[in-house]
Amino acid sequence: MQLELDSASVANLFLIILYMVTLFIYSRAKREYTGGKVGHVINLITFTVIFLFLSDYVGFVLKYLKYETVFSFNMLLRLIALAILAFGGARFISKKGLTIFSSGKKSNSEMEIAGLGEFSEEDISSETSGPIAERVRQSPIQSQSAALPPDESGTIIDEEESGPTLGRYEIIEEIGRGAMGMVYKAKDPKLNRVTAIKTISFAEDFDPDEIKEVKESFLLEAETVAKLSHPNIVAIYDVGEEFDLLYIAMEYLGDRNLEPFCKKENLLPIRRTIDIVAQIADALSYAHKNGIVHRDIKPANIMLLSDNKVKVTDFGIARSMASTRTKTGIVKGTPLYMSPEQISGTKVDGRSDIFSLGIIFYKLLTGELPFTANDFTSLIYKITTEKHESPRKYNPKVFSACEQIIDKSLGKEPDLRYQSAEAMVEHLHVVSRKMDDALSKKRKAR
Repeated sequence: MQLELDSASVANLFLIILYMVTLFIYSRAKREYTGGKVGHVINLITFTVIFLFLSDYVGFVLKYLKYETVFSFNMLLRLIALAILAFGGARFISKKGLTIFSSGKKSNSEMEIAGLGEFSEEDISSETSGPIAERVRQSPIQSQSAALPPDESGTIIDEEESGPTLGRYEIIEEIGRGAMGMVYKAKDPKLNRVTAIKTISFAEDFDPDEIKEVKESFLLEAETVAKLSHPNIVAIYDVGEEFDLLYIAMEYLGDRNLEPFCKKENLLPIRRTIDIVAQIADALSYAHKNGIVHRDIKPANIMLLSDNKVKVTDFGIARSMASTRTKTGIVKGTPLYMSPEQISGTKVDGRSDIFSLGIIFYKLLTGELPFTANDFTSLIYKITTEKHESPRKYNPKVFSACEQIIDKSLGKEPDLRYQSAEAMVEHLHVVSRKMDDALSKKRKAR
């Protein structure tokens, strides 16, 4: 008899562990599949499992009541579990999707959409010819616009049944993920166009009493950024909140950024690189004049389109995340591209973005980072103290004019850098004109 009791206890313990593990798995899965039918189904199963767990162990809580009473409670809880599963399942197969466990928070769809060095003609000749330049000319870059219909307007023609949703947006596919959240390609059924949805999760980085403050800061910043209108800045259409996740609906630009062109084997021609950096600097100049500092300039946040145009994304996100210290004390942003003042945790302004852009320019020309280290402390020391290597060490074809722009951008003190992104744009344009003039003279001489 004692053996039977022990076996029953072990079985009950096993079931409790099984329930706990199941609930844990679904709670983790919910973070991966936020919103839409997948997220709703995870909620549905979670609630069903909870009620089944309660029905199995209601006897332990009500053991002093009569058997009939305990049995009635047990059956009631099981009926509730079945009702949730049946009702939720019926809603799930409907076109609109399951919404019985949504937070009820709607998206804010009314938000307003927001002295240089010399170089030789030989340098120009090598820059505009050869296998790399030819490969770039013959292989157009795959951009977001290539994923759009023939009119490239972002309008969706088909009327297929809708999939998972987040707010009013129908999720098509995941196109990226990062430390702060995930990015989806989605359809806006209201305006019948393709859009990108970026989700921002605060739960893992901030304490519960801080999340509200961070969200308010984020929404305020997003509203300001949405008002930016510049050809080199991604347009923000909408912000909203669902399932305790903030999300941003923005212009869909595909998934091609500058990262692939920061590798030694895939560097772009120098003339084209200068034009790209000038476009980024022009976008930063416009943002800075409107009181917005990016704080997370890096290749992954620069989208490259098929017409050689670039667009800067993620304006303002790093600022709201930096307004409150995270649980782990981690510096938000990308340390390898941070300015000395940012990585040290002191006040930053637009000149911090200029430093980050100087690092991007350096890497686009060489395939190397100017500052690297094996640990965060060593990286802080190098960025704040050590001078970077000459880019010509890694790429002898880099013009002295480009090197001087990089040196100016990477001044350790903000006062030693360009005092505005506009000034950096002007110097880049001077170099571009000199290159174009030299190339024109070379062609006329033939």
